[in-house]
Amino acid sequence: MLLAIDCGNTDIVFGIFDGIKLRHHWRVKSFTTSNHHNFLILLLEKLKNLNIPPHQIKHVILSSVVNEASSCFLFLENALSIPFSAIPSPSLKLPIDIDLPDPSQVGADRIVNAVAGFKLTNSNVIIVDFGTATTFDIVKTVCGKPVYSGGIIAPGINLSVDALSKAASKLPKIDFNQYPDSVTIIGKNTRDAMWSGIIWGYVGLIEGIIKKIRTEEGSDFAIIATGGLAGLYLPYCELIKWQEPELTLIGLRQIAKNNGFI
Repeated sequence: MLLAIDCGNTDIVFGIFDGIKLRHHWRVKSFTTSNHHNFLILLLEKLKNLNIPPHQIKHVILSSVVNEASSCFLFLENALSIPFSAIPSPSLKLPIDIDLPDPSQVGADRIVNAVAGFKLTNSNVIIVDFGTATTFDIVKTVCGKPVYSGGIIAPGINLSVDALSKAASKLPKIDFNQYPDSVTIIGKNTRDAMWSGIIWGYVGLIEGIIKKIRTEEGSDFAIIATGGLAGLYLPYCELIKWQEPELTLIGLRQIAKNNGFI
């Protein structure tokens, strides 16, 4: 079995692959890596509940954008005595070229998402990730091979709303676990006006950037959305038809397969 770990700024997503099949996946908060021993206990308890003895896991593939978590994953590797492969790593073969002056500046999660996006579409693709930041990653097909061409990083929705609430104390707090069935462009009260900005402001940003990419590249692109709030925007974004919540796990699996781990 393969254990895939995607450590983001807010959440860590775990996936257990039996061959190429995703058997189980779950998430915990990223701050839990601050206590190494507790983090190990939580993982072992989860594996026990899933009836998976740790020795059945033959390899771990890791994508992390949190530098502070590095020591925790090193502790985990030593405690479990299972080989870890982190992205990016000179020892890993990537099934994608990176066409940037300094490839090391690309976040591990964005490389993995690019791999998954091309795997799913086999075409030019833009991946829109609704995470702590809202990111756009562009993959083009060159002579039949995927090439990561760069991307865009915009403030995430949660970050923007938190900053707005902190700067304007009279504005109500927005709960993203409870959102309206539909959102009109013109709000008739403060909360509705905020929801209009949250939805239609970001729809304008998302679709404007996608159209600009297509115009500048002179090419069509498939669009895949991922990340925690992707589902909130799909009903409003005409250009996005495809949501893949486990995109990063799919990319990690593909890289693991490319390197003979599964």
